Amino acid sequence: MERDFRYLRDKYSEAGARDVFEKICVELFQKIYENAYAVKAQPGDDGIDILVGDLTGPITVLQCKFFLDGIGTAQRKQIKESYEMVISKHQVKEWYLCVPCIFNIKEHKWWAEWKIERQELDGITIGLFEGSSLLTKLKQYEMYDELFDDDIRNALVEIEKYLLEENNRIFNEIILDINNFSDISYDDCVFVKMLESANIFDTEDFKNDFFNAEISRQKIVSKGNKDELKIYDQLKMKLYSLWNTQYRLYKDPIDGNELLAHTYMRVEDLDESTLKSIDEINLLAKKGMLHQLAEDKKIGWVEDFIEKLEKYLEK
Repeated sequence: MERDFRYLRDKYSEAGARDVFEKICVELFQKIYENAYAVKAQPGDDGIDILVGDLTGPITVLQCKFFLDGIGTAQRKQIKESYEMVISKHQVKEWYLCVPCIFNIKEHKWWAEWKIERQELDGITIGLFEGSSLLTKLKQYEMYDELFDDDIRNALVEIEKYLLEENNRIFNEIILDINNFSDISYDDCVFVKMLESANIFDTEDFKNDFFNAEISRQKIVSKGNKDELKIYDQLKMKLYSLWNTQYRLYKDPIDGNELLAHTYMRVEDLDESTLKSIDEINLLAKKGMLHQLAEDKKIGWVEDFIEKLEKYLEK
C-alpha cells in the first residue's frame, strides 16, 4: 500500500501531525546546522520557524509548512507572505521551505518561476526540502529510532521508497521547455549578455538549456546527497575543461558562433562516455551547465570575453 506523510495525520490528527512534523524538522536541521534554533510560534515570530545564526547578521531561515495535499492558491499565498515577512524584517542570506508533500508538474513550474524571480530580485538563496528529500536526510542522520514509534518507523521505509519513485516520476514528466515558463526572463542574465557580446543573438535554445541545468541543480541540492553533489561538481569541472580545449582551437575576436557550436558538439559526442552522469542531469542540462559557468564569468565565447562583455554592457 502506498502511503505518504498523511500517515502522521492518521495517527496524531491534523494539529498533532503538524506539531510532529515541525519537531522532525527542528531536530533534523539542528543536526545539520551547528547553530540552528527553533522559534516559538506566536505573534512576532517574523515568519521564522527555524533560525540558523543570530539576528545580528545575515541568517538562514527554514519555514515549515504542513501542506499534505500540495500547494494550491491559498498555500502559495502563505509561502509568499512568510518569505516577504522575514526578508522585510531581517537580513537573510538563505531561505528554505520545508513541506511533507511532493510537488506535481504544475507546482514544480510555479516553484521554479517564483524562486528564480525572487532570487534575482532579492539576492537570497532559496531552496526546497519536500517530502522525499526530508525522509532521505532523516535516514542520512539516523533519526528514525529517535523520532518515531516502531509502526511509523517501519512505514517510513515504505513511504521513502514511494516518495522517491513518485518524485522521480514527476520530475521526468516535466517538459523542460522555457516556452512553458513565460514569466521567467533571462534577458538580463550574464550568460545571455555573454552570448550577445559574442554576436550570438538567437538565444532562446540556450535559455532553455540553462533552465534545464537550473532544475537539475535544484533537484540535486534539495536531495542533499553528498555523492551526487560531488558528481555534479566534477561534471562541471569536466565541462570547463572541455570548453577550454575548444576555446584554444576556435576562439575568435568578435564571433563566438563557431566556438559555441564546437563546444556543444563535443558535449553531445561525450554525453554517454566521459560526461556520463546521474539521471537528474540530461544532455540539455549538461549544455546548460556551460551557461551556468558563463553566468559566473568563468567561460565565454570570444577571445578576451570578460573585456568584450564589459564593453557590450557599457553600450
